[in-house]
Amino acid sequence: MKNLESFGVQSLSTEHSKEINGGYSWLWQAAVATFAYNVVADWDANVEAFKEGMEAAKAAR
Repeated sequence: MKNLESFGVQSLSTEHSKEINGGYSWLWQAAVATFAYNVVADWDANVEAFKEGMEAAKAAR
């Protein structure tokens, strides 16, 4: 393989790589926002499900 530096090729810094790749994907941001909304919107059911899971884990020991 040829030495790429002789062609003026350099590796990108993390900052430049994010600029070129578009930064953080909007899809990930949408997924996190949707998850957070669903947890908060149905808070009581989520707390109850968490408690049931903890009790089941304790019983399985």
